[in-house]
Amino acid sequence: MNAGDGFVFETHCHSYVSDGAASPELLVRVASSRGVRILSVTDHDTFRGSTLAWRASRALGLDVTVIHGAEVSTTWGDVLVYCLEPMREPLPVDVWELRDEAVEFNCIIAAPHPFHPFMPSVGFRLLRDGGLFDAIEVWNGKSIPVFNIPAIIYARRYGKPAFSGSDAHVPSAVGETPSIVYSKTEKPEDVLEALRRGLVNPTVKLVSLRALVEDIAWSVYRRI
Repeated sequence: MNAGDGFVFETHCHSYVSDGAASPELLVRVASSRGVRILSVTDHDTFRGSTLAWRASRALGLDVTVIHGAEVSTTWGDVLVYCLEPMREPLPVDVWELRDEAVEFNCIIAAPHPFHPFMPSVGFRLLRDGGLFDAIEVWNGKSIPVFNIPAIIYARRYGKPAFSGSDAHVPSAVGETPSIVYSKTEKPEDVLEALRRGLVNPTVKLVSLRALVEDIAWSVYRRI
């Protein structure tokens, strides 16, 4: 399934490899059932979740392209990395080192929920060093909506590729606020090139009540 001339791309979700509730395999199955054609499992500080999702997609024969990804806990805050192949681990916590390795591996780095005050975010460092980032997550489905507005304004003002991600930690949130990427094909190299060139549109909407309730319940459960 695509959306118009674009492909539905879930850019931001987590499996039980880090702090998500589901297996990478289940995330791929859910993505497929919801018409998500491109998926990146972005577990914290590791590409293992996305690697397992990539293997699951191939083993199950599902029509879901998996992009290798990770959400890296840097000294500035969280940074998303998308690659054709997993980077070396442990991943650098210094943003400049992370950027250097991303360039070496031909990866894209992006700022998720960049101005959210209650999430580890790069924040106003973007005003000084925004050139480090290839794209900006302007709509994070897990965020309180008003905290996404500064990211939208920043991306428009500085001409940064703007995308959305569900930041799904439970299966019901997968595909809630995906991006639409206008790539030539669903091949990872074409998808990343389209994202780098800004051939992407974010989905700006509230998540479903079910996804919201289940995400809150999962967050409470993990802290008990």
